[in-house]
Amino acid sequence: MRKWLISSCVFFSFVLCSLYFIRLQQPQPVIQHFPLNTSAAFTNAATSLKKIDFRRIRWHIQSTLNQDAYLRQDIGLLYENGELVGVLNKWQQPARALQQQTTHTLHPNKQLDAISYHFAELHHNDITSTSKMTGIRTYTANKFELFSFPKSDSETNAQYLAESQTNSTLQYVWTEAKQQLSIPAANYIEVPLTALPTADLAAINGLSDDKKRQEIISRLWEGLYRNYLVPIGPAVEKGTVKTYIPLLLFDKNGKHLRVIYQDETGKHAELLQYY
Repeated sequence: MRKWLISSCVFFSFVLCSLYFIRLQQPQPVIQHFPLNTSAAFTNAATSLKKIDFRRIRWHIQSTLNQDAYLRQDIGLLYENGELVGVLNKWQQPARALQQQTTHTLHPNKQLDAISYHFAELHHNDITSTSKMTGIRTYTANKFELFSFPKSDSETNAQYLAESQTNSTLQYVWTEAKQQLSIPAANYIEVPLTALPTADLAAINGLSDDKKRQEIISRLWEGLYRNYLVPIGPAVEKGTVKTYIPLLLFDKNGKHLRVIYQDETGKHAELLQYY
């Protein structure tokens, strides 16, 4: 009897541990492309950078959907003079609204670019999704002032220095990537990732149709999330890698999109999407 009790206890302990292990191994929700939901829309979505003291800013992302979603997820990327310095990623099931924030230490004469992707997955008769992008660009001056548009000569000079350094760094990185990946630059229209929220994508060949354009952007972020944001986030947090704003290359013939970026090891990498 005693052996039976001991064997039973060992067996049930093994089952419980196995179930716990399986539970831990379940993958977290990920941003994934699904057909567009035409009734779901974001009533509010914003990315902000605001000073909270002399040397720090608050980086804040928020969004609200017009209905409850099976899954809500917001991701954000923060770049300083083109270099990735922060990653935000939050998901919730079920949810309608999300908020997240963190702080960042300021440095003089810098260009700060933040971009967010707000995502909702909905389950009704079938699985659909909707999304929205937001972003912001600000600058810092010599005395750590934070501004979007210069209001003095010192701020104008600070903006010029920040933009010059940022553009020089990015052009060097992107040129090197295109050479290593054998990309014929003349065949493409170039759009930095951080310019995506305000870019006139409808003017690009192959992107004039609104529904098709939204599908392309949705698939783009699915790829960026899996191949760029998730792998590189821990490396950026530890400061073990330098990576810069990805460059989107839209085929002038309207057939495909290429994305060049640096992976978690710092090597140039590429995503390719046909449409």
